[in-house]
Order: sequence, then C-alpha cells, then structure tokens
Amino acid sequence: MVIDLDRTASATTPKTSSAIDAAAAQLRSMALAHEEGVLIGSEEALIATLGVSRSTLRQVARLLEREGLLRVRRGINGGYFAQRPDVRTIETTVSSYLQLVRTNPEDVTTIASVLWVEVIRRAASVNNEKSKAVAEEQLQRVRALRNEASFHDVLRVENASRTAIFELASSPYIELIFQINIAFSRGQFASPAERDDTPAHREFVRSWRNAKILARERRRRQSGARDDRGALRAQALAPANLEPRYAGVITTQ
Repeated sequence: MVIDLDRTASATTPKTSSAIDAAAAQLRSMALAHEEGVLIGSEEALIATLGVSRSTLRQVARLLEREGLLRVRRGINGGYFAQRPDVRTIETTVSSYLQLVRTNPEDVTTIASVLWVEVIRRAASVNNEKSKAVAEEQLQRVRALRNEASFHDVLRVENASRTAIFELASSPYIELIFQINIAFSRGQFASPAERDDTPAHREFVRSWRNAKILARERRRRQSGARDDRGALRAQALAPANLEPRYAGVITTQ
C-alpha cells in the first residue's frame, strides 16, 4: 500500500493549526481581559477551560509569550499570568526587521513626515485651554534656546513638543509607528555633528528657532489671537532650513 504523505500532511496540518489558532485566540482574549501580573489560571485549569492537550497548551503559551501577553511561572505558586508587551521591544523588533528587508531610510522619513502632518491636524483640532497652554509652553521653550545651544538641546525641545502634541492628538497607534521609525532611523542616519561650536551649527539653531517663532506670530496676527489651533499647527510644521547632516535626524527624531 502506498501512502501519499503530502496528502496526509495537508489533511492533518490544517486541523492541528486550527486547534492551536483557536486556543491561542481564546487564551489571548483571556490575557487581555486581565490586568498585567494577574493569574489567568493554572495549567490544569486552562487545559480544561480550553479543551486542549497539555502539549497544545504549551505551544499556545509559547506563542503568547513571544507576543508579550503571557508569562508562565513554574513550580509553587506557578501558573499562567497576564502580561503586556513592552513598547521598546516592539520598536526594536520591527526596526530590526526593517533593516533585514533593507528598507530605504528615505522611505521612513517620508512616512514620518506624512504621519506628523496627520498628528498635527488632530492636535490642532483640539480647541481648549490645554491646547493653548501647549502652544505657549512650546513657544517659550523655543525662545529660550540661544544660538550656542547644542544639537541635543534642540532635539530635547523637539521631543518635548512632540510628546505634548501626541498627547493632544491622542493616537497611540500613530505614535507607535512614529517611534518605530525613530528606532530604525537611529542606526541609519549619520551622527548630526561632532562639534556644536561652528558657525554653520549656530546658523542652524538660529534658523530653526526663528522659523518656529515667526510661524507662530504670523498665525497669531491672522487669527487675531482668538484661536490657537492654527498657531499650534504652524509652529510644529515650521521649516527649519536644515543642513543635510541634520535633516534625517530632526525629521524622524
């Protein structure tokens, strides 16, 4: 008797995969329904709840551990505990994958710019005292920078502004994609400058600062200082006349 191994494999594999997928989906839902660190159940209890074998449960557990949703503790006081994925791990993993597939850094910069425009649009649509305070606070940070400020001083102001604007925009998904772009870009773009005391660097700081201040003041005049939504938009999108050595870093970081 000749057994068609390919046919036998195709007949059994989907069933096995289906059972694992179904159990994984159910256990994933259970993990997400619990707070981090809370016991979901013992191994014996979960075998009964999911209706699977011990080996299948352990396969499923390994899948969810890789997703960062489950932590398995063996021995006394052991069991299956809800876990939450670490954002840094996600950023690093996806960034490594982008390097593996040889992603063009310019593509990342382009996507970051498009996402940032959408973030600003959302943040600018928030018209309340908090948005006005954010716009004013970021303007004061920009004004405080002297021409002699280091590139990292500029970057700190940019990062503070970005954090505040992401909070207003309230879009964790877009923020995650943006942070993944940053993680990838750190290893792709050259260091912006070895020295911060050159005339070219001082001109960069002056141009960056003035562009943001002028954009804010222009919008204030246009709106009669009645509406800070446009001010926030203009300030965050103001061109900085960047030198090539700064462009990739400041756009994505």
